[in-house]
Amino acid sequence: MRRTLKIISWTLLSAAIIAVCIVRWQAWFGMPDEPRWTGDTITFHMPTFADDSVPGFVRFDSGWQDRQTPATLNILLLGDIHSQLRQADYDSLAKRVPGAEMIVQTGDWMDRGQEYYHQLLLREWRGSGLSGLPVVVCPGNHEYSKGLVKRLSPVWQKTFGESNYWVDYPNMRLIVMDTNPLDRLVHVTRTLTWLRQAMYTADGRFIVVVMHHPVLPAAKGRFYPLIYGAFRHALGEADLVIAGHDHLYQRRMPFVNLNSAGKPKQPQQWIACECATDEPVYAVLTVRASQLCLRTYRMRDGQLIDRVYVKHD
Repeated sequence: MRRTLKIISWTLLSAAIIAVCIVRWQAWFGMPDEPRWTGDTITFHMPTFADDSVPGFVRFDSGWQDRQTPATLNILLLGDIHSQLRQADYDSLAKRVPGAEMIVQTGDWMDRGQEYYHQLLLREWRGSGLSGLPVVVCPGNHEYSKGLVKRLSPVWQKTFGESNYWVDYPNMRLIVMDTNPLDRLVHVTRTLTWLRQAMYTADGRFIVVVMHHPVLPAAKGRFYPLIYGAFRHALGEADLVIAGHDHLYQRRMPFVNLNSAGKPKQPQQWIACECATDEPVYAVLTVRASQLCLRTYRMRDGQLIDRVYVKHD
């Protein structure tokens, strides 16, 4: 009898501990409490593919198709920002890249996927020199909640829409891939199948992939074995793969890591790079019929630090 009571007691105690851990997991290991927003709520609408708000594009299969057919396309590429850029910074970028026709960002634009940081983003972006341009963003890990179950922030979904899709231009297919669920094999398999289909049906266009976690880690102590093992060969067939997360600039074709405002981290030593820096950067991708040109500039002064061309025969 005593042994039975002891077993029951330990079972109940264990169940209670597990229950507390489940309930408190988000508080212990999740995002901090949302700071109180003290300003006016902004309802500014960014031109994204969330609700068919980009003119000249139509929904097609698993993506969007351009109907404006620009002869040359100039894209401003931004890495991790973490709510650090202000309207003056965006205005400066608009002056440095006056011919930009769209913005592509690699995730972690907001420091947290909460209404407070969403409002900060809208406040600084609204009225800036870039605010009228179409925006393509892949979700970063900071826009996901942490805890027992990861969930993409509702405010991110409201603003940017889907997290896996592509956008077709006459000379380029831009593939947006969410890497956050890729710590589970089931998501790896599904995403890899989807990615191969997206690349296979590109019809001879340049293939540019945007993702948050890089295939080749740039920062010391960071490695993503499932992404590296499952996607290295498939993405190696792309013309350009733009990632963020590691807070460094690193290029080893076709893989490029961008960081625009994140706190710099210590670089990896085992990967030989064609160009690398720990300074925040932005890049401009120019798409023509037979050539991609990627130019990378220092954020602080606009100095050109890297240039590479990709050509189709």
